[in-house]
Amino acid sequence: MNIINELKRRNVFRVGIAYLIGAWLFTQVADVVLGVVGAPDSAMRAVVAILGLGFIPTVIFAWVYEMTPDGVKKASEIDADESITYQTGKKLNIATMVMVVSAVAFIIFDRYLPGHEEIASDDAVAVVQQDTGEETVQSEQAETIPTNSIAVLPFANRSNEADDLYFTDGVHDDLLTQLAKIHDLTVISRTSVMEYRDSAKNLKEIGAELNVSTILEGGVQKVGDRVRINAQLIEVATDRHLWAETFDRELTAENVFELQSEIARNIVRAIEGELTPEEERLLDEIPTHNFAAYEAYLRGMEIVNRANYARSEEEAARPFFEKAIELDPEYADAHAELANLYGQLYWRGIDTSQAHLENYRQSLQRARALRPDSPMALRAEANYYYRVENNYNRSLELLQEALKRAPGNVDIISDIGLSLRRLGRWEESIDAFSRALRLDPASGFNHSLLLETMSSKGLWQDILDNSVPLEDADRDELDIQITRALAIFNLTGDLTVMERVFDHMNLIGSTDYLDWSADVHFLQRDYDRMIEVLNGPIWTDLMVQRVGEADRLSHLGDAWRLKGDDERARQYYEQLVSMQDEVLASAMQVQVYAGRRISVALARLGRKEEALQLANRLVEENPYENDAIVAVTPVYGRAMVKGLSGDKNGAIEDLMTAFHMEGSFSPTRWQLHLDPNWDFMRDDPRFVELATPVNLIQ
Repeated sequence: MNIINELKRRNVFRVGIAYLIGAWLFTQVADVVLGVVGAPDSAMRAVVAILGLGFIPTVIFAWVYEMTPDGVKKASEIDADESITYQTGKKLNIATMVMVVSAVAFIIFDRYLPGHEEIASDDAVAVVQQDTGEETVQSEQAETIPTNSIAVLPFANRSNEADDLYFTDGVHDDLLTQLAKIHDLTVISRTSVMEYRDSAKNLKEIGAELNVSTILEGGVQKVGDRVRINAQLIEVATDRHLWAETFDRELTAENVFELQSEIARNIVRAIEGELTPEEERLLDEIPTHNFAAYEAYLRGMEIVNRANYARSEEEAARPFFEKAIELDPEYADAHAELANLYGQLYWRGIDTSQAHLENYRQSLQRARALRPDSPMALRAEANYYYRVENNYNRSLELLQEALKRAPGNVDIISDIGLSLRRLGRWEESIDAFSRALRLDPASGFNHSLLLETMSSKGLWQDILDNSVPLEDADRDELDIQITRALAIFNLTGDLTVMERVFDHMNLIGSTDYLDWSADVHFLQRDYDRMIEVLNGPIWTDLMVQRVGEADRLSHLGDAWRLKGDDERARQYYEQLVSMQDEVLASAMQVQVYAGRRISVALARLGRKEEALQLANRLVEENPYENDAIVAVTPVYGRAMVKGLSGDKNGAIEDLMTAFHMEGSFSPTRWQLHLDPNWDFMRDDPRFVELATPVNLIQ
């Protein structure tokens, strides 16, 4: 028998060809689907490998077996006159033709459909990640410059007194606030443009870096009772002056605000934009008629603009806002900023007294009564609902209302992102922080919030894709590099990157620093180094904050206990427990984060019933639907309390719940795997399964 003819008769060739065409078509579809769902590259490699391995068994099956009306039979057992391979061959031919047509259609759609190639090209991003190696290379075509986009460079201080810089910067900041109210403009925010004070770069370079079509530059001169402001608007692409003017006026609050509004209107006219009647009204508003009050307000804002969550300077700014209000009790913006300071002090746990809360409410009520539709007053009220009432839906409503009146205000957009993630709307929150970064690309604060939100969702690779390696980082952007190192740790188990962060970066007492400066040594079981860090100046300077103090006492107790000094450990745990009444009377986040530490300390001290009572209270009062960020923390803490109290089943149950809950301090496999505090559970196979790391980098 001719083997070739027999292969043809048994349709082996047809089966092989059909399999190859079908496999190719399947891989194309799989590539699209896996890309949409964000599957790792290894998934596609697995698909190709499986299809490749399946070819040989398929052709062998076609040789050995044959389809008959009675089902599949061995070909050797079928008489030639009973064989229906001819009919089967015709069906295979039809199936093959259908797949060929489908493949051709796919190729036409993928390569030749009008506009498709252009879209694919514009969106192409090549990313090479080699961390712990440690380099990121990103190649992406430049974004289209937004229509009517503008960067207002820092104004030159042309006054005789260097101390007048606060006034120059204040006028510049107020102008940005005015421009942010205009829907027809895309305005780069303060943080990013301040990077270009005294820059040697030309306007084309600055325009390209900030991705804007126009740049405004100018200067302010304050001499005696006169003020002179000159400004010129330049088109980046052509270096053409679209508008320029010099204003010389008597130095009064009314004139300063009118000049800012006039400059804003000239910018809109020069770029052929439009102002709505509501925007015209907002530009005409005069916040205060008292120039001394305005000066005090500007000095307070100078301090506020230097502060962030890492460097709090609320107390230093407070007297200036109080002075502004004393000089002009109807200065709504000063009341709003003072309310924001009260909110920060309360939120941090620095002052949670009823007297402080009453001052907070009074400032807020005054701001809203004086200017109920002011974006600043609306934002201040939203912050109250966020920080005190923990009503994130109401906070979001107020912020969205404020954004209608100031669509380019980055602070409002950032606050929207914060409220969204508390509501568990993670993707929308990430979008909000991304939008804030487009308007303020140099904002390390918003960049850190974006990465922090990604970490709450466990998006470790996304964090690497949206940050630069340690060697290329700005040394002041500590939180960004901590989050990046955290991503590397959870992908690989490598803690050395985190250690290098603390060696390389400028250290500040941020929340992320508190979380990891001691933990990195704890997970390495280097308790002496951990104690040294906890007794360092950054930690001890932060003890005014209740959460920081609770973390420090808890860490020191754990370190000494694991070093074998139970008596010294007990002293730290008892100090921590003594804070319980104060903590439970504080802001919600202080209760959650410091309360978790206290509940575990109670269990360590053998006060198991009290520990479980507190742990249950924290879980019950902070469900996920109320606050998606913090809900995981008390569940994770209760798991530890239950385990220490002998309820290992309850501990596993809570750990499983925490594992499937997105939010800050969600446990990861690598953390459980290395954490010495969980050693007592390592004889439980259920815990071992939870704590078995999976290296996600292929």
